[in-house]
Amino acid sequence: MVTLAEARVPRAIDEVTAGWLSEALRADDVARKPMVISGIRVEQIAQDSGFSSLLYRLHLTGQPGVPSTLIVKLPAQSEARWAMDMLGGYRRELAFYQYVAGRAPINTPHVYAAGMVEDSADFVLVLEDLRDWDNADHLAGLSMHQARLCIEQLAGMHAWSVTATDPTALDAFPSLDTPIAREILHPAFELGWRVYRDRSTVAVPDAVAKYADRFVELAPKALAALTVRSMLLHGDIRADNMFFDGDSLKIVDFQFASRGAGVADIAYLVSQGLPTEVRRGHDEHLVREYLVRLAEGGVVDYSFDEAWQHYRFAVAYLMLLPVITLVGWDTMPERSRALCLKLTERAVAAIDEMAAMEVFE
Repeated sequence: MVTLAEARVPRAIDEVTAGWLSEALRADDVARKPMVISGIRVEQIAQDSGFSSLLYRLHLTGQPGVPSTLIVKLPAQSEARWAMDMLGGYRRELAFYQYVAGRAPINTPHVYAAGMVEDSADFVLVLEDLRDWDNADHLAGLSMHQARLCIEQLAGMHAWSVTATDPTALDAFPSLDTPIAREILHPAFELGWRVYRDRSTVAVPDAVAKYADRFVELAPKALAALTVRSMLLHGDIRADNMFFDGDSLKIVDFQFASRGAGVADIAYLVSQGLPTEVRRGHDEHLVREYLVRLAEGGVVDYSFDEAWQHYRFAVAYLMLLPVITLVGWDTMPERSRALCLKLTERAVAAIDEMAAMEVFE
């Protein structure tokens, strides 16, 4: 990966020219040979699923060896840009590719070039195009086999982050428990929950409704539990961020990478990424499978009782993510609306079935 100087970071897709891209590719440690690009055709992609960034597929022509396509990722030009800047999301993703990708046992697309302007939200990633891989559909949900493949990679990264890496490499990633979470995200839950109750046709069990009404009061207890351990988390392990080729998996989008109890990633993946009818009855077994994988990576002191408590806290707490996204209902694409409703519905079902709200007592 080439880390670009600030002056070479494009502010918009029209600044990603053939000359700029040729220079970036020539310096990449994988390409390792002159790359002369003579033409670029730009195609914007993921317009109905990307919340925080703009994604473009570049169709390239040029000398032999030039990739036929690449992906360019730039910051959103909507309110999401401000939110991601405040959360440090763009910086987290660049830090992940700088300090983690290629070192931790988690598979990601190759990054040819990356850069960011200091004190700005302007950033760029030039990525391997995974268009020939199967991009999972978060609305449809994962299969159990796909979830297990992902759990294996997450466990590998979690274990690596506490057994094999220099701890200072994780300094770029904040804790799950931040002032922004407590002061901004938690209060937004009430607004999003109101949208969910107004727009969803699925009944909410009384016990879950009472928990949701007390979310702001109870959430700090979940954060305290989920930050007892400090593992590197993906933080947004949605099906849309997974690309499959048979049993091979590559994972993308590390803008919410953070530190906390590793099982938080597993809880989010299972409770919201699996359709309810696929997940139901498998939560405990999947947590046990995760702990086996974690032990294979050298983490042997995470007991099932501790992990299961963390899992229940995380299932209850991470309903926050789709719910607060619903605050933007009026400007959301139709698929994004349907997705957030479905993820919240799955979370409600999981909370109810395992009585997750009882861990707050």
